Amino acid sequence: MKRRLVMCMLILLLVTSGLALFPGEKVYACSCLESDAQKRLETYTTVFTGEVVKKGGSQIYRYNGVREYTFDVDSAWKGVSAKKMKIVGRGGGADSCGIEFEKNQSYLIFASLDERDNRLHTNLCSGNVPIEQAGDDLKLLGAGKLVSKEDFGETKDGGGRTGPFYLILYGGVILLAALAVLWLWRRKKRI
Repeated sequence: MKRRLVMCMLILLLVTSGLALFPGEKVYACSCLESDAQKRLETYTTVFTGEVVKKGGSQIYRYNGVREYTFDVDSAWKGVSAKKMKIVGRGGGADSCGIEFEKNQSYLIFASLDERDNRLHTNLCSGNVPIEQAGDDLKLLGAGKLVSKEDFGETKDGGGRTGPFYLILYGGVILLAALAVLWLWRRKKRI
C-alpha cells in the first residue's frame, strides 16, 4: 500500500514538473483567416455599408451570446433586400470572435445567412470595419449600388402600412362579420 502511494506521488510529481518545464504554446480562442474584400464579397451572403440605427438586447443562440443590430443601408454590393437590414452579431468580445457595433456609427458589413434561424449573422472574422477604416476595402469592392426606400417599395416618409396593421384591420372585419351573422341568426330564430 505504501509503495503504491509513493509510486502515484512520483508520477504526479513528474507530470506537474513536466508541465512547468515545457509550457505549451500560447493559444488564442479566436484566430481569423486573412482575406481581402473581393474574396469576402464572393464568400458572404450580404455585403453593404450602413449606419446602426438600433441595437437590440443580448440573447443566447447556440451556446453563444448574440445581439441583433438594425442598419440603415447606404450602399449595397450583395444580398440587400430592404433599406433597413437586421444583422445578428456574435457577442463575447474579441477572444471568442465576438463583435460589437455602436449605435449611430457606420460600418462596412459582411454577413452570412444562417439557415437554422433564417437570419443574417456576422462576427469578428467576417471583416466588418468602421466606415472610416474601410477605404482600401471599398476600393477593392468598387462602386456599390446606392440604396433608397423607393428601391424596396417603401415610402419616403415611412408611412407605409405594416403587417400588424393589416392583421388588426382584417381581424376587426372578421369579428364584425361574425357578429352580424350571429345577430341575423338570433333574429331569425325569434321569428
